[in-house]
Amino acid sequence: MQYSSMTRRGFLTTAAAAFGSAAIGAAPPVTTPLGVPLRQEPLAFDFEELEPFMKASTLRRHYYGHHAAYVKELETALQAEAMTVGNVVSLMPGMERMIQPQRSDSRMPLGRLVSQGLSFQAPQPLSKETTQTIRRAGGGHINHTAFWRFLCPPDSGPSGPQGRAARAIQEDFGSVKAFRQVFKEVAMAQQGSGWAWLVYRPDGCLVCSTTANEDNPLMKDHIPWHQAGKPLLSLDLWEHSYCEQYQADREQYIDAWWKVVNWEFVNRAYSIVTGKA
Repeated sequence: MQYSSMTRRGFLTTAAAAFGSAAIGAAPPVTTPLGVPLRQEPLAFDFEELEPFMKASTLRRHYYGHHAAYVKELETALQAEAMTVGNVVSLMPGMERMIQPQRSDSRMPLGRLVSQGLSFQAPQPLSKETTQTIRRAGGGHINHTAFWRFLCPPDSGPSGPQGRAARAIQEDFGSVKAFRQVFKEVAMAQQGSGWAWLVYRPDGCLVCSTTANEDNPLMKDHIPWHQAGKPLLSLDLWEHSYCEQYQADREQYIDAWWKVVNWEFVNRAYSIVTGKA
């Protein structure tokens, strides 16, 4: 189940964008992506520093187990296709239309190919299995990278959004308090494994949404268009992220998570995705 919430301004902007783009072919604004390398980033904190709100043993297993497995699976799939990727984010939109890298002999002049007894090989789409792995393992890697980036030890930074990010949240949700309530309601409504997000859409609106399993808002071909965009905040809703400490009490987990949100990174992400870093 996917669920999103937006203000009246967000709804009106959504409608205007839908009709306006169809009528005049309006292009979304150009933004700078937050890159994700094909590796696990070292964390900016020790696992114990997030206690008592997040248990160190859970975080350690989460990072070295679940997240590491996604990276390994993605690396293996890309190596099999002879694909080199500097920014995993680039794989998310349009993954169904990706093609295999050209063989070196495919770039030879036709005459040389014939003289060497070779034949021209037209570009082939990635296999369905590879595409599924990119969606699952690539999504899992990006989602977990975002999850870690948006965490910090309690009382080590701002207690809420600042600057332009705060003004945007207040404009779209009415207040920071109202935003937190909407985000929590959206996260609580997600059925089963998945993620909760604060998303900056191409039309400039902020929305709270969820995605199932390893999907994320960057996968515009796989999620509702009005939920697609750049993540500004990410919360893991898979049971392995909280059940050891909070059992099935997702609400308690969410309330504790607010204590370790890295609002400084939220502010930075907002500046980057709006092109005003």
